Amino acid sequence: MTEALGPGRRDRRPWLRLRSSNFGLHRLLLAQGGSFLGDGLVLAAFPLIAAFPLIAVHVSRTPAAVAGVGLAATLPQLLVALPAGLATDRAERRTTMARAAMLAAVALATLAVLLDSVPVGLAVLDLVTFVVGSAQVLIAATGSALLPQVVGSDGLERANAWLFSMQHAVGSLGGPPLAGVLVAVGLVAPMWTAAGCYALAAVVLASSGTAFHGSDAKRASSLRADVVEGLKLVVGHRQLRAFMATTAIANVASEGVLVVLVLYAVAPGPLELSGVGYGLLLSCFAVGGITGAAATKRLRRVGRGKLLAGSVLAIAVGLAGPGMLVDPYSAGLALAIAGFGVGCYNVTTVSFRQRVVPAAILGRATAAYRLVALGAVPLGAVLGGVSAKLLGLRGSFLAAGALTLLCLAGIAAVSEGALRSAES
Repeated sequence: MTEALGPGRRDRRPWLRLRSSNFGLHRLLLAQGGSFLGDGLVLAAFPLIAAFPLIAVHVSRTPAAVAGVGLAATLPQLLVALPAGLATDRAERRTTMARAAMLAAVALATLAVLLDSVPVGLAVLDLVTFVVGSAQVLIAATGSALLPQVVGSDGLERANAWLFSMQHAVGSLGGPPLAGVLVAVGLVAPMWTAAGCYALAAVVLASSGTAFHGSDAKRASSLRADVVEGLKLVVGHRQLRAFMATTAIANVASEGVLVVLVLYAVAPGPLELSGVGYGLLLSCFAVGGITGAAATKRLRRVGRGKLLAGSVLAIAVGLAGPGMLVDPYSAGLALAIAGFGVGCYNVTTVSFRQRVVPAAILGRATAAYRLVALGAVPLGAVLGGVSAKLLGLRGSFLAAGALTLLCLAGIAAVSEGALRSAES
């Protein structure tokens, strides 16, 4: 037997407690915001100290080399997703998030100390990247399972819109510019700041005595049985299966564009942008995502099936846009359109998943879903490099848009009536 405990249950053994209080949406958003900013700082600063994407462009401008960088950055999601789901359901969720955030903080602080004192090899940087990425996977999986217990079913669209908007605003818009400013101070400054962001998230999460459990910890079940239970639920659910497949396809197409976009945008590429201009171009996608997430609740009036189909079309047009447009402003608009579609799509599908999956198994179901949906990202990195080599940069963008249109086949069977029936 399983149970899902809400805000009324007190945790008698928190690993750290500053004071006892109710744990609400504002605390969850603050904690997630801290982790998003820390993640944004790491992703933006590591290229400057580890020959990641921005430096890789100067070392080798071949699509395969840049795609290899994107492939290396996606391993935590592929390897840690299922263990993260088990941890989400077997342990108290708020505490799990806090411990993951503190692990990331310690790893980044350790790297900062090493960078300031001894020569650091690529292996050390890769290890820290993997640890921080794994912590972020666990934070994201647990936060997604925790959200319905905090806000209830009726508040999911609003809460997810806030969450995705914050992720874009803090992680994509705030993190990279702040990292650039901090790097000017010193290479260790972004590491210390990111460690502080994760530490803040850990303190916020640990400062409440409210407990949010998934499965009953006393029940006897094997790890394998728990994993299979989550996989079966997702694969056996018609709408979740369709959303998982379409998300995976869209992620392959999106990653294929992102890993080679720098070659198209930065001089001597066709758009002839500087590094700053390239950052502004990427910010267009984030702005579109924020707008799309915020607009989802209003747009839902047309029906979620139509909204999802429109979102897929927007993503396809946006990804193909750079292949047809030759100026930075039009390319930025195309990326904003793609981001808008992603924002609408994510808020709609994630809210649906949180409604139809029981709280006790939501961590494992989310992990299985994300393993396929986000585990496809490395494939996108590889295909992006291959298609750019075979078709050219513009051809690879058009191919990504065409691939995204395949998602319409999965969305075609989804209607408002079918979604409401599944939720009931």
